[in-house]
This record gives sequence, structure tokens and C-alpha cells, in this order.
Amino acid sequence: MDIENYMIWIWLGIFVFTVILEAITQDLVSIWFSLGSLASMCVSFGVPYWVEIIVFVVVSSITLIFTRPLVKKLTDRQIVKSNTDEFVGKKVKVVSDVDKYDGGEIKINGIIYTAILPEEESETISKDSIVEIVTIKGNKLVVKKVEEEN
Repeated sequence: MDIENYMIWIWLGIFVFTVILEAITQDLVSIWFSLGSLASMCVSFGVPYWVEIIVFVVVSSITLIFTRPLVKKLTDRQIVKSNTDEFVGKKVKVVSDVDKYDGGEIKINGIIYTAILPEEESETISKDSIVEIVTIKGNKLVVKKVEEEN
């Protein structure tokens, strides 16, 4: 049994696998190996299998080294902040009691928002207390009580 007779099918299998893998992922992760297997499949007639393996490694490495930085730069997604992201860190007054189970309400720029406590906190924050917005969780603002300054 001569392995050279089956190498074209092995390269075809690797090519199909890496193309499918590329299709189901969001980032470019295997396109370089697809190109390497395609190059090896093209040279698989009349050369020893170890030459095909070297062609695969060299072509995959070269395409990875020279195109990955460019592809990464082009596909780098910037996180776009929404207008509610500016609320984080603001200190506001509580409109209705904020407790662990039901949450409460705070008012920012004349608009009432639902406020909840961080998971590790259980103390109810009473109306008219000053709180700081810690983060945003879904459509609720996570708040913590600001210690009174003397």
C-alpha cells in the first residue's frame, strides 16, 4: 500500500475540513491551512508525500505570517459605546427604594431608569440616597450606595 496514492484525498479532506471550520467561525482561523492543503493537493502528483507535507507547512506558514496582521487589522472591531455608557460612574439620587429582589428607580436627566443592586449586596438603599452607577446589566443600571462624606 503506497501512501502517495492516497495523499490527494487526504489533502482534499483537510481542505474541506478547514473551509467548513472557517465558515462556522467568526474569525479567520483556518483559511491559511486551506491554502496550504490546496497547494499540497496541486503538487501531489509524482512527488513523495514528505514533499507535500513540506509544501503544506511552508505555504500555510507564509500565508499566516504575511496576511494575519493585515487581516487582524481589517477585522478588528471597535466597541461603540452607547449613550447610556456615559452613566457609569455618575452619582444620582434614588427616586424609589432599591432592594435586592425588586430593584428600584433612579432619575438621570429627567428620565426614570430601573436600578438594581450588585449581586453581592443585600442592603436596601432608601429613597433620596445618593448612589453611584457601577455598570449596566441589560436594561437596568447596577448601583451602589455612596458613603456620606462628613
